[in-house]
Amino acid sequence: MKLTRTLIVAGAFVSPVAHAQINQILGVIHSAQSAATQAARVLPQQSGQDSMQDDRRLAAQAQADQAARQNQAQQQEQSDNAAYRALREQRAAAGRQRAQQAVADQDAADIAKYKASQQRGQQEARAQSDQAMKVAAACPALVDEKYNVAERFIRCRNQGISMPQQMAFVGAMPILAQAYMASMVQDIYEDNVTSPAKGKAITDYYDGCYRRGTPCVRRRW
Repeated sequence: MKLTRTLIVAGAFVSPVAHAQINQILGVIHSAQSAATQAARVLPQQSGQDSMQDDRRLAAQAQADQAARQNQAQQQEQSDNAAYRALREQRAAAGRQRAQQAVADQDAADIAKYKASQQRGQQEARAQSDQAMKVAAACPALVDEKYNVAERFIRCRNQGISMPQQMAFVGAMPILAQAYMASMVQDIYEDNVTSPAKGKAITDYYDGCYRRGTPCVRRRW
């Protein structure tokens, strides 16, 4: 502004040509000042707009970052849940497998016990059969069908066969008949029965109990 006033004052002392040049210079200066003033007004406005755009970009970036974090958290949660379900299913499957294996082991153990029991039973049956055959070989009357059962026992007793030997022979007989036949042997030895003729009465008595399926009351012979 001082430069303009100086030029105006100086213009009063110059020629018309010089005056025209001065006016031209003054116009240029005025235009420059106007441009500077306009730029000064526009610059803060532009700066404000840039700042607002930066804020919007930052806000958008923050929202995008938050969305990305939420998405990542959801994915992590889904992954954790899937891993937990897989682990739980794995443990359940392992538990089922252990239970099945335990049942299989128990079944195998039961089968082994059953087979062992069967084998022992067969061995005992063979041993009893062998023992009965030995006793029968020592006293053939035991298997002689022309005598009734009690008479067979009496005849073998008279031939020196002991009560344990005859009980061993009875042990090879059918289970249901064993108790009655064992009672016959016991009566014969305890009552010292030596007459084969008493065999029929003893046999008929115990045979009646056997057929009725009732126990026999001990008698004296």
